Amino acid sequence: MLSFYRLPAPPRNASPAVIRYREANLLYTVGMERRSWILEVWKIKVNKLAEEVRLSALAAAAVPRAVLFPGRELKKLHVMPLSGKGAGEEAVLRCAGRWFTLLDRLGLRLSCLPRSLVLARMLRREGHDAHLVFGVRSDNGRREGHCWVSVQGRPVAGEASGYEELHYDERR
Repeated sequence: MLSFYRLPAPPRNASPAVIRYREANLLYTVGMERRSWILEVWKIKVNKLAEEVRLSALAAAAVPRAVLFPGRELKKLHVMPLSGKGAGEEAVLRCAGRWFTLLDRLGLRLSCLPRSLVLARMLRREGHDAHLVFGVRSDNGRREGHCWVSVQGRPVAGEASGYEELHYDERR
């Protein structure tokens, strides 16, 4: 019998079979509680793994599109509805970062535009209001352009310091 569970005292006239039955029933109940706790932990792990696989598949599909058809992806990005699958911003950034690291190690370093397109697409698919931001800066008479992703006005990927944001008028 488990020492940290205390059974109420059995009735005085209880037979040894009744006492053994009560102890076995308690051990079974404790075992089931332990199993259900372990099951809940595994459910959390499996759900997290499923989310990682889903995000990786999304990144794997978005990278070739962004590299081969950046103009089309840019047009589609702003009309893409926000769908709330629910992965957090950190999970999306972590998954995209893994893909970018893998591509870098394979010698396929992406410039800022395809990286930003992939990241913005993934964030929008997960329900975050991500936008591409373009900026320029002058460095000793030389102009340099850059692209990064912002969510709710704050940059989430890409270095935005020193760049002046470009704005356009949609009425033209």
